[in-house]
Amino acid sequence: MKLVYQVDDGVGAITLTNPPYNSLRRPRFEDIDVLRGFLARDELRGVVVRGDGRHFCAGADLVELERLRQEPEALARELDQGRELLEALGLATVPVVAAIRGSCLGAGLEIALACHFRVASENAILGFPESSLGLMPGLGGTAMAPRVLSRAAAIDLLVSGRMIDASEARDIGLVDRVVPTRDVDGIARELLVTLVERRPTHVIRAVMEAVHNARRLSPDAALREEGRLFLQVARETARQRLEEGDR
Repeated sequence: MKLVYQVDDGVGAITLTNPPYNSLRRPRFEDIDVLRGFLARDELRGVVVRGDGRHFCAGADLVELERLRQEPEALARELDQGRELLEALGLATVPVVAAIRGSCLGAGLEIALACHFRVASENAILGFPESSLGLMPGLGGTAMAPRVLSRAAAIDLLVSGRMIDASEARDIGLVDRVVPTRDVDGIARELLVTLVERRPTHVIRAVMEAVHNARRLSPDAALREEGRLFLQVARETARQRLEEGDR
């Protein structure tokens, strides 16, 4: 799968491209430095992750996965690198919205779960079908699903392997909004624009970093970092206002 990157007026788009289903040929579906470089771009204030065409991502390429299963050490390295990619997406210091249409299964749902918001089209189908293949999620799905869903709902999807429609996904909290299929990309972008408009980039990034710190650091360390970020933001805001006054 290829990732295509674009930025338009501060809102980025990452398009998953491997038609028709945008399946992942390998767990390491991108170079980590390329993804991190895009997420760190100065002008970026939010990102929409979308699939090329009718589907978001239908999961792993089963032929390639079967080949990798014959090389357990290589597969373990690939899975580690794939999880690193999703961690980079989840820890992005700008809001990330998944625009989900069509199939969002297995690794595709793990990509969507790494995003901070999920907007689904009315025709979306979501689930973890790995158990029916004698497998289980390998890119962090068992860790991410219980953060978003109740434990019971997460276990249901992960163990049963059943697929659900957008309406049920909304009801259990797996997606935030369900919208007409033709509107999913536009509404995902609109969500971002409404969230970040008139907010300086340095404020957005500091807030996002503080939110992530609340999960990855101890409570005391997270609060100390919040204090440091507060002072950093205050200094940068003062500097920018001083520059504006000199114009």
